[in-house]
Amino acid sequence: MDEVKMPVENIIEMKNICKRFNLEAGFFSSFGKFVYAVNDVSISIRRNSSFGLVGESGCGKTTTARLAVRMYNPDSGSIIFNGVKNNRMDVLTLKGPELKSYRRRVRYVFQDPARSLNPRMNIYRILTDGWRWSDVWPGEKKAREKAAAILEEVGLSPDNLDRRPADFSGGQRQRISIARGLLMEPELLICDEIISALDVSIQGQILNLLIDIREKRGLSFLFIAHDLRAACYFCDRIAVMYRGEIMEEAPASDLYLTAVHPYTKMLFAAAAGKTSAGAGEGQGSSARHSGSEDFESSGAGCAFAGRCPGACGKCFAEKPPLVNLPAASLANGSHLVRCHFTGPGL
Repeated sequence: MDEVKMPVENIIEMKNICKRFNLEAGFFSSFGKFVYAVNDVSISIRRNSSFGLVGESGCGKTTTARLAVRMYNPDSGSIIFNGVKNNRMDVLTLKGPELKSYRRRVRYVFQDPARSLNPRMNIYRILTDGWRWSDVWPGEKKAREKAAAILEEVGLSPDNLDRRPADFSGGQRQRISIARGLLMEPELLICDEIISALDVSIQGQILNLLIDIREKRGLSFLFIAHDLRAACYFCDRIAVMYRGEIMEEAPASDLYLTAVHPYTKMLFAAAAGKTSAGAGEGQGSSARHSGSEDFESSGAGCAFAGRCPGACGKCFAEKPPLVNLPAASLANGSHLVRCHFTGPGL
């Protein structure tokens, strides 16, 4: 493991990450047509902060999160993790015990607790089963004490340790999933759409719980969501994804007021229950290419051009770069946008 010192401001840096999948599936499917789930994405998460990754289903945000914990390996790019001891870790080179150690420091909370919690196990076994097979297992007595304390921290009674997931509501199951993620004392917690299946009132409770955990533990978050308003409430910084690319990235406190990309505006309008031009086209399939060519060979233009109400010939012919907005608008940090009609001098 590389011990070269690096700046400590960012706990993780993902640079120029690409991941493609074969467009067709199955044993007899042909090989050679691909879809880019993640296409040259770069994000950095500051220590003790929450970074939001927002977009429609299929835009690549979950794939990005899974690349961060090596559920998938990227086709290109780099992932650098900077732990509390300021040791630089090249995540893509980790193997065996080093990879296991990294995955204890970066934990993943899945979207659907009904599927991620084993219905045959009690809560104590669910919380500690992965820990039990690690090289830092403290024994049954200390593990049960810590599991009880973690359960209480997320707002549930320690008496629930011997119950099963079916005895709990959806919101309570999500608290159990969060508790499982916290048990190993991680430095970065990845929350993948963990409020999307909950009632609005329960969503607020879970978001407030995460805020309390961040303040208490100094934890960093990668927060995956499709609701921009919820992300703005919880996150410090937000990146908006479409077809595997970052369309806009800005401080959450500014994005609600200063969003400039048509897709970001569309998402805000959808969250508010308003209609927007082109909003109904391509829903749930933002990573797919709708023509006969594969996505890899059709990436010359802007990925959003087919749905953008203001698209022109240049948008279809030339891919816009991700650029900083003029300095006058950068009071709370950089504001990046990928559009031919925004940027310096425009």
